[in-house]
Amino acid sequence: MHESTAQWDVAVVGAGPAGAIAGLILARAGRRVLLLDRRRFPRDKACGDALIPDALAVLARHGLLARVEAKAARWTEGTVFGPFRASVDIDTELLTIRRAVLDAELVAAAVEAGATLAQGMVTAIDDHGDAGATLHLADGGVVRSRLACIATGANVALLERCGMLERAEPSAVAIRAYVHADHPLRRLVVSFDRRILPGYGWIFPMGDGVFNVGCGVVARDGAAPVDLREMLGVFLAAFPLGRSLVAAERRREAVRGATLRYGLTGARPHSGGALLAVGESVGSTYPLTGEGIGKAMETAELGAALADEALRVGTTAPLAAYTERLARELRPKYVGYEVAQRWIAVPGLADLLFWRARRRPRLRAAFSGMLNETVEPSRVISLGGLVRALLA
Repeated sequence: MHESTAQWDVAVVGAGPAGAIAGLILARAGRRVLLLDRRRFPRDKACGDALIPDALAVLARHGLLARVEAKAARWTEGTVFGPFRASVDIDTELLTIRRAVLDAELVAAAVEAGATLAQGMVTAIDDHGDAGATLHLADGGVVRSRLACIATGANVALLERCGMLERAEPSAVAIRAYVHADHPLRRLVVSFDRRILPGYGWIFPMGDGVFNVGCGVVARDGAAPVDLREMLGVFLAAFPLGRSLVAAERRREAVRGATLRYGLTGARPHSGGALLAVGESVGSTYPLTGEGIGKAMETAELGAALADEALRVGTTAPLAAYTERLARELRPKYVGYEVAQRWIAVPGLADLLFWRARRRPRLRAAFSGMLNETVEPSRVISLGGLVRALLA
């Protein structure tokens, strides 16, 4: 993309779910929106490909749920296994859809609303405060906008150049592959297998005999690098459902890895001027589960609303509330997941809870509530949760 003389209201860097939702909201508000992505659509993204209730709620709020659901597979059950194979079944509403398909649909909706999609890699942004922002592209081009929104996911190079990065290290690393197999599994499966702790593995059916299989591990300071391919092999070989899936496997698509940033930490959401960041750039992924699409889109909703207000009043002042509102409205949701993540690796704790839940409908419902955001995870997966479960 070459130099543009157009004065954009907002330039969104990164057209994943967070960037696309931000662009959609602002375009529907009548703003001139440029969506910039370094890759040409449709493009792939390593992900578990599951949309949990928070993501479905965002899609519904913007009239996109039916559109996405038409290209997704719907599931109503999941099973979570503890380190020693005790398990609990979860009732919920879930969709699985390849990120290549989901992202393309969200971008298409933003374009239909009036946003402009362009391919280009942004290498730097000059923040001029109320005077706007200047985006510098790898091909030498320049884009000028009144505001700029960084939505580059776990790639934090641009955040660092803009002085908004507080922690460069990822929170976790993950790997996934698509396995084509004749297998009857019709529920999402997550396993906190003791062989891969402090990580977890998953098997998510995508429909039509395709399964997203993968594993992730929490990044620990000073820990030796993890061979994720080997870890995935260990998980599939040791986990009974993994073994049966591999036995039925017809072919496997290329393995892809990714880093994750979670806990709403690691970056300053607002530059103090004309720049803000949304999605995984500001750590929107949940600890414990690794789910992040819904919360990424929720940060985009909040950021886009404040950006629209800033454009309306002609000053970046409304953006000053963004960091505080993220901390007040979204950050508390992460605390329980952080506590539960620490407890899940305690030998025997999760298995005792899962075993108890199989015999206590209220406890089983609490596990379902974790995904539905009606129950704080630390009330379930913790020492206090165990005491409550044993006394129930």
